[in-house]
Amino acid sequence: MEREKLSLEETTGSTIKKAATETLDSAERVTARAGEALRSAAESLRQHLPGGGKAGEAVEAVSRGVKQTADYLREEGIGGIVEDLEILIRRYPLQTLLLGVGCGYLLSRLRPD
Repeated sequence: MEREKLSLEETTGSTIKKAATETLDSAERVTARAGEALRSAAESLRQHLPGGGKAGEAVEAVSRGVKQTADYLREEGIGGIVEDLEILIRRYPLQTLLLGVGCGYLLSRLRPD
């Protein structure tokens, strides 16, 4: 009986680890695709919108920001994003709590009664 219990615990533990690994791998792939899509969007913005004057400067700034975001996603992956979020949450706990409450409130208002 004890042997079966240990076997079941090991099987369950390995199944959970396998599922977590597969989920993390899937999240990494999605993050990489999102980074490439953002990079493509930045290039498209740069090519199709006006290049001179104030509008051109704005387009360039937005394009640069989108490209930086794409590079960040590609370089850091989901693990880096989670680590950065953890650092922000630890550094600004009250602001994080207020943001969470605010998002929860807004989501509750979007839901039909």
